Amino acid sequence: MSIEAVIFDLYGTLVDIWTDEGNLSVYYTLCKFLRYYGIFIKPEELAARYQESAAAHLLDHPGPFGEIDVFLVFEDILTEGLRKSPERALVIWLARLFRSLSTERLRLFPDTLPALEALSANYRLGLVSDAQWVFCEPEIRFLGLEKFLETVVLSSRYFVRKPAPQIYSHALRAMGLQPTQALYVGNDAARDVPGPQEIGMPVVLVHREGPKPVIDIPVISNLLEISSVIQSSFMG
Repeated sequence: MSIEAVIFDLYGTLVDIWTDEGNLSVYYTLCKFLRYYGIFIKPEELAARYQESAAAHLLDHPGPFGEIDVFLVFEDILTEGLRKSPERALVIWLARLFRSLSTERLRLFPDTLPALEALSANYRLGLVSDAQWVFCEPEIRFLGLEKFLETVVLSSRYFVRKPAPQIYSHALRAMGLQPTQALYVGNDAARDVPGPQEIGMPVVLVHREGPKPVIDIPVISNLLEISSVIQSSFMG
C-alpha cells in the first residue's frame, strides 16, 4: 500500500469549535436585523421556524445519513418574511450572521498548522466533513486552511453525511485516487471510521485528551504523529 494523500475531518480534528444554536439571544439579534428588511418576527418564532424548515428539508433526503443545505433554510425564512424570493447575497449574510452569533469558540488546534505544513511536503491533502458550506467555506479561508487543501467535500454540497461511504468516494474521485491510496483522519470513532473502512480506506483517529479508546485502528494524540503512523502502519 502506498499512501499518496491524507484527507481530514474538519471540526474536532483540525478546528476546535463550540456553537450554541439554541441560544435565544442569537435569534433576538437576528430579529433586530430582519426589521431593516421589513420582517417583524419574535425570537421564539424565528427559532421555531428555523427548526421547522430544517426538518422539512431533511425529508427531501431520507435515510439515516441524509443532510440538508442550511442556505435553503434561511432562504425559506426570508421568502416567507419578504413574500418574494430574496437576493442570494442577503440569504448568505443572514446565514453567516447566525453562524457568527451562535459560535462561542472557533480556532485551530495547536498542532493543526504544524502538521499540515509537514504533511504537505510529501502528501496531497484534502477534507471530508459534515459541514454547511455557507458557514464552513469562509471559515476554512479565514483560519488559513484553504492553501493546504486540494479537495474539499462538505456534506451540505452532496446532501449526505458521514459515515455514509459515498461522501469519501466523492473526495477520492476528485483526487483521482483509489481508497488504499488515501488516509482518512478524524476524531469521532462512530462517524469517522465505518465509512472509510467500508470502501477499504485506511483510517487514523485523533484523540487529544483522556484515555485512548480501544479500537482496531491507530489512535494518535497529536496530528504531528501522522507521518510516523503512515510509515509504520500503512506502508509496505
